[in-house]
Amino acid sequence: MKIVHKTNIIPWLLSTFVGVSMFFSCVDDINIGDRFLEKSPGVDVNIDTIFSKGEYAKNFLWQLYNHVNSPFYTDNQLNSSPIEVLSDILHSHCTWSGANEYYYPGNVTEDSQGDWMRDKFGYNSVWGAIRKGWILIENLDRVPDLTDGEISQLKGETYVIMATRYLDALKNFGGLPLVDHVFQPGENYTRRRGTVEQTVHFIDSLIVNAIDEPGLPWRVQDVENWAGRMTKGGAMALRAKLHLFAASPLFNDTEPYMQYTGEAEGQDVLHIWTGGRKQEYWEKCLQACEDFFRLNTQNADWYALIQPETEDENGYSQAFREAYWYRGNSEKLIEVHFAYTASEWEQNYGIGTQSHMGHTNPTLEYMEMFPMANGKNYSYQNIYGTNNPGNIDIFANRDPRLYESILVSRERLREDYMGLQRVEIWKGGNVYNNNNLNGWTIRFATGMALFKWILDYWKMGNQPVSYSYMRMAEMHLIYAEALAETGNLSKACEEINKVRARVGLGKIEVMNPELQLTTNKENLIREILRERAVEFGMEDQRLYDIIRRKEVDKFTSPLHELHTWRKTADGQKDTREDTQLQMGEAYPNFIYEKVQITAGARRWWEPGFWNNKWLLSPLPRAEINKGYGLTQNPGW
Repeated sequence: MKIVHKTNIIPWLLSTFVGVSMFFSCVDDINIGDRFLEKSPGVDVNIDTIFSKGEYAKNFLWQLYNHVNSPFYTDNQLNSSPIEVLSDILHSHCTWSGANEYYYPGNVTEDSQGDWMRDKFGYNSVWGAIRKGWILIENLDRVPDLTDGEISQLKGETYVIMATRYLDALKNFGGLPLVDHVFQPGENYTRRRGTVEQTVHFIDSLIVNAIDEPGLPWRVQDVENWAGRMTKGGAMALRAKLHLFAASPLFNDTEPYMQYTGEAEGQDVLHIWTGGRKQEYWEKCLQACEDFFRLNTQNADWYALIQPETEDENGYSQAFREAYWYRGNSEKLIEVHFAYTASEWEQNYGIGTQSHMGHTNPTLEYMEMFPMANGKNYSYQNIYGTNNPGNIDIFANRDPRLYESILVSRERLREDYMGLQRVEIWKGGNVYNNNNLNGWTIRFATGMALFKWILDYWKMGNQPVSYSYMRMAEMHLIYAEALAETGNLSKACEEINKVRARVGLGKIEVMNPELQLTTNKENLIREILRERAVEFGMEDQRLYDIIRRKEVDKFTSPLHELHTWRKTADGQKDTREDTQLQMGEAYPNFIYEKVQITAGARRWWEPGFWNNKWLLSPLPRAEINKGYGLTQNPGW
């Protein structure tokens, strides 16, 4: 297993590079962000300075890296709640979060866009990166002390970064303005809004430009110092991610997800639709996957799933943790470095603090997505609300990713957690009676708590961390989905099983024969989406998966929490205030109840409230009013 445990902080995170004030003043002068389409004088002097030395030009690129999306380090995201709280896997109980103030009550409007306390994604957060990127592309050739190879590499990295930002915006808004150069004073933007097809083609062209740069390496050669830089391998993986979204039913279906009902200048349903269900979109996704895996093989399979060192729960759990968290390993295709160590991350970005405030409560539906340890799907729903006559422990013998993702009660002791040798998340257990767990009432509001990314955040230590914009598990599951959509269901199962095998699960089609996964495409697609949910929870995947697949029922069906009681000898709930395990006492049996979430209940759950307009976000009215051809999405 190839793991880099000690990695120097990537240079773009350094705040003391030479001339930093000059670079920031330059960025202000050229009107990025919500002033992107405005023109301003005085650019040439600053540009001349930046591109007079390779060091300065590189530092400008390092700043561009700060724009790559992370759920923990990106402007305009729900006032500290991760966007997964709008999906079915998490729910926010924090009353002042953007989810509770705007999305859950259905208060989002085109006028509320553009405020980081309200948005799930900020339209204006994209354009600063695009303008900086084109400044680099158009000026790198004149830097006197850079070699041709260095210039080519820096251009390639820049193209990939711009492509990620355009893809992020496509997923939220559909077709976009297509900006292909730096707009100069006096130059007007006249191209209006691109269609979905034009936007996908434009993003693809950015990625192809990166791939075609001879100086862009397949992988980072000096991982110790440069883990996190964009590569040709990452670019090719990004191409598969782009075509997966483009091929999905949100855009690529027999009918648009919603029609325009009024008339306004420039409105075109092709801004949010490809014009029909086009099988060639899935063929493009399949080809992008096969191109990636072919070239990866030619490059000694550098990118590979992290594998367990031991074939047991500890080995499986550690391999999964290293895959999603640790930096600079073979799993990471595109990684984002927003902090160096875990303790620095918690201090500055506060995922543990967010959890204590109730931003990240796992739902019962999420817990049920995790299969059993042998790979068979979870099937204990029938014991909720009974006295559990078979004394089934629903948390025993489960997929190790469950224990790495959600904090649950277990007979098997986990490592010490916040002063507790055992976590007892049942009524009256030690979670409810321990002063170290400040804020438990809201953090455990659904009867469970988030563990992924938080772990024991008091003792995270100095392990370097990163967020994966893309990692190898996603490539295998994108490939599986493209194979399923193009008719090769058996090979699709093989790709899913590669991801499952690293946590010890049996083959998906063998362990769940009733689903007939080698012949039933609809069942297989559902299983791929479930597998993506358990592998990529809190990695900005689930919400966009149910959006791109138009799984409206996931938005309109009420979500649930789990209430757990110790079971008395006569089969009743133990309602004592203190039901902690005593020294030498046998692990108890339990009664479980499925209870609908009421705190922060979403209006989407009310019959008749849902409208398909929610599948894409509204464009900010202030941007539309600028008159450069932006139009509103239907329904807003």
